[in-house]
Amino acid sequence: MFKKSLLSLAVAASFSVFSLPASADIFVWQDPEIKLSVTYPDRWDRVIARQPDELFAVAAPGENDHAICRLRTRADRRFAIYPPRLSPNVQHLGVSYDFWESYVGEYDNAVLHKVSDDAALGRGFGSYADVSYFTATGSKMQKRGLMFASLYNNTLYVLDCSAEASAYYKWHDSFLSVAKSVDFRKEIHELPNGDYRTFWKDPKLKIHGLRDVDAVYY
Repeated sequence: MFKKSLLSLAVAASFSVFSLPASADIFVWQDPEIKLSVTYPDRWDRVIARQPDELFAVAAPGENDHAICRLRTRADRRFAIYPPRLSPNVQHLGVSYDFWESYVGEYDNAVLHKVSDDAALGRGFGSYADVSYFTATGSKMQKRGLMFASLYNNTLYVLDCSAEASAYYKWHDSFLSVAKSVDFRKEIHELPNGDYRTFWKDPKLKIHGLRDVDAVYY
């Protein structure tokens, strides 16, 4: 669940963020503000975001394949009162079938082939969806997509990867690799008391007085 991003060997500024070449065949991109990072093949190209909540987008080579991954993020405080230990339950409530049914509504004739809970994206508990649809804007075509979503620290993260339907399985494994690489800054400790000792479980400290009734307990 908690993944480490690949270490980069060089830094190049691009789109007001960092694109970090980590080896001969991959790049690591990181947002400097929220420290979200994602790894993608070096033959893929950054493309301009199409939605206001789109943080990152990258397209694969192959003009007719139309393979692309988009990373979207938005504030989501619906479950802010829930403690971190209930994050798996929150995922089932807020990022499951109903969520995906609403999300793919922005596409035409969308079909959810499969939705699976108990997945992950970055450090958050999440779900994934296997979907097909027709594009609502730009070149009209049928696409097949693999999408992941998670909630973490009152933020919704969505990775939306898709390709022209007949070319989808050519890119399926690459989409999975991109999804597995997503990581973001740790902001929630897995233990309720963080790294502190559970001092509230210590026995009471008794300071004796001259009489038993004068004793003080801490």
